[in-house]
Amino acid sequence: MNRIGTKRDKTASGYITESVRYKAQRCGGCPLRGSCFKAQGNRIIEVNHRLNQYKRQARERLLSEEGVRHRGRRCIEPEAVFGQMKYNMAYRRFRHVGEDKVTMDFAFFAIAFNIKKMCAKMRKAGERLITLAKYIFMGLFITRYNGNIATCYQMNEKKAA
Repeated sequence: MNRIGTKRDKTASGYITESVRYKAQRCGGCPLRGSCFKAQGNRIIEVNHRLNQYKRQARERLLSEEGVRHRGRRCIEPEAVFGQMKYNMAYRRFRHVGEDKVTMDFAFFAIAFNIKKMCAKMRKAGERLITLAKYIFMGLFITRYNGNIATCYQMNEKKAA
């Protein structure tokens, strides 16, 4: 392979990458040519040496004794929750400004997430538990209604009467 030049690209975030381009000399008589590529002429590949160096350094650090110890301490469970939060529930940014309000915003989301998870477990356990859980949640969930504090269960009874 002969070096034929360099190619510079700019990513969406503004980072400039530099790739070296190589061209094969004789692809015409190669028996693997059809599985390698389908274009006319000889094959051209691009290699980003800086990226390969970063990947090599990262692999060495992860496989070192300290890297293995660090990966062992890293908790996996929160990553799954944040993935659910971002992609399945479309919760990508906080709705309020300020540390206290953001803390409350996230606390409400965490409570709702845990209730959803608990309901899914109950659904697997059986339908009878779901009706029991509905009455428990309605009895425990407190809300403000007409200036008085009342349970959701009592509010529903008043509306039905």
